Amino acid sequence: MKRILFTLLLAATLLLPSVGSFADEMLVYPFQYADLDAYTAATGNSIDMWGEAPMLADRVAAGELPPVEERLPAQPVVVQPLEAIGEYGGELAGPSTNPVCCGWDVLEMRLQKLLTIDTDLTSIIPNIAQSMDISEDQTTFTINLREGHKWSDGEPFTTEDFRFYFEDVLGNSDLTPNIGGPWGQDGALPQIEILSETSIRLTYAEARPTLAIALGSEVGNRGFRPAHYFMQFHIDYNENANALAAENGFEDWVQMFNAKMSPYNFTWNLGSESDPYSPTLNTFVFVSEDAFGNKLYERNPYFFKVDTAGNQLPYTDTLRRILVEDLQVQDLKGIAGEYSHYGWGTLLSFPTYRENEETGGYRTALAEYSRGNEYSIMFNFTTENLPLREIYWDKRFRQAMSVAINRDEINELVYFGLANAQQTAPVPSSLFFEDWMPGHYAQFDPDLANQLLDEMGLDQRDADGFRLRPDGETLFINFQVSVPEDAWQKIGELVTSYWNAVGVKTSYKLIEIGLYREARNGNKVDMAAWGADILDIGEISNSLANLRPHWGARASGHLWRQWLQSDGENGEEPPQEIKDLWAAGEAFLEATYGSDEWIALGKEFYNMSMEGLYQIGTIQRPPQPLLFKTNLKNTPPNDTTGQWSWTYRQWVLFLPEQWYFEAGG
Repeated sequence: MKRILFTLLLAATLLLPSVGSFADEMLVYPFQYADLDAYTAATGNSIDMWGEAPMLADRVAAGELPPVEERLPAQPVVVQPLEAIGEYGGELAGPSTNPVCCGWDVLEMRLQKLLTIDTDLTSIIPNIAQSMDISEDQTTFTINLREGHKWSDGEPFTTEDFRFYFEDVLGNSDLTPNIGGPWGQDGALPQIEILSETSIRLTYAEARPTLAIALGSEVGNRGFRPAHYFMQFHIDYNENANALAAENGFEDWVQMFNAKMSPYNFTWNLGSESDPYSPTLNTFVFVSEDAFGNKLYERNPYFFKVDTAGNQLPYTDTLRRILVEDLQVQDLKGIAGEYSHYGWGTLLSFPTYRENEETGGYRTALAEYSRGNEYSIMFNFTTENLPLREIYWDKRFRQAMSVAINRDEINELVYFGLANAQQTAPVPSSLFFEDWMPGHYAQFDPDLANQLLDEMGLDQRDADGFRLRPDGETLFINFQVSVPEDAWQKIGELVTSYWNAVGVKTSYKLIEIGLYREARNGNKVDMAAWGADILDIGEISNSLANLRPHWGARASGHLWRQWLQSDGENGEEPPQEIKDLWAAGEAFLEATYGSDEWIALGKEFYNMSMEGLYQIGTIQRPPQPLLFKTNLKNTPPNDTTGQWSWTYRQWVLFLPEQWYFEAGG
């Protein structure tokens, strides 16, 4: 067996150094030790005294809470703060434009995964779990919990919470009709063995080399739910569950259970809480929502992390979500200094941020936005518009539409020339990066675009000068999307103008994000565009979803993916080229993680994906402005070389639990 502490290292040369012990030099990221023993082994220091926030000490004195030493697990995580041991108190505040989804400046302040990604950006290390043992053949996984770890309501967190999730949620066909994600294998769950209250063993029929990466990447892959809370909503534990559902306005217990489960699911669902003080292991606990959609969270009194002085984290007392109307209002509030931190501004506003730092009481830092592309465009190869299918699948069309885009102009107009005008591709630090990939049909060449379109037989024009399809109708692209980032709208408008210039009639329209998601997930769009979060560890944990059907935004080849995942029972059969791409991806995912074979198969798959030009990129790796209140400490420095990326869940890598407000600052 091998224990995941600082294992699962990729053999890669990274742009950022790993930090695993005390150092006098400026750190890029704070970091954490798996437990007290790991901290002592690495530093020679020990922790034998515990501190807590005054607001909790008052509750202890009033008899409302047990003492801090009884609230902490026997072996808490030990966090090395970025700069200094912090001070207790204050409120973090960030925006969201959606009442139930996203709002990363708030979600990521409290998000805790079963495992997590270390500061070298490749290693998987303990987090909620104290450790995980993996058999040499990668079929058996033993998850070890922390003795004495408790939910936010004080109830014990044990392997019963795993058993409940596997047997009564994943194993219930009403709640989980199809078992997918990291837990299922060929539609079946692993064998579950409860070894003790703190140890559970999962055994698969075949190797699962990417399981640990999935558990370290996404909070939805935790493998447990609070059984003591959810049993009241489950028909197997409460015979009156349907009556309870009716009382609360639900059709039946299944609908009620799924609604209650939503905020326990994936990262983007965490803003959908409705029950105050529902139990969590996250940093903060949901308390209330006002009439304006603003949400308040308080510190988790049973949080499982301490700093190197033994103080229970987090340092801040509360967290507030500020619901805003749209991106423009969100930005204006950021400039006015209404947030404690703000990571979802735009580089277009960077000069304005800097000009208003003093009046807004904040400072502005920059981080590299590390992903495969800022705005990646996907044509829907299985669109219901059949004439478009044939056009989209002709590679010459995708090549033409790509070279029709003036990426250098986009870079100058939207990113002040500070980004990279490049194709959707792996970032240079990727194990699978090749020099040709960023420039593959990424040059601005409208003459070549016109030539390729003419060669396809799209050489006839209508009275307005737009190209005609083979059936005589005007070739029209309905570029209807939603954008959570202001820069994306600017890019979309520019791309539309470039495509119209080569005779492909294109209309760009923004719609509400809920409608957009419903349409694209239901195969009701002709094309889509979204950020392409292509980083090695993220792609592996996500089963290569950004690099093969449905190519990340769930809008291209939707029916092909259904066919491939169901062995031909659902959806539509794809061309052989796509079958080969899918098979290459499966072989890559099934290889031993980090092995020579794994690297070779990965290179083969990435080359196939990039050569196919299944999605068209615009801009890669721009600077991302990050705003912080001037007295908010242990936050990234102004000249940070840290990476801002969805793969690492942006703020999570910077451990917001160790941020603090400096008194008198």
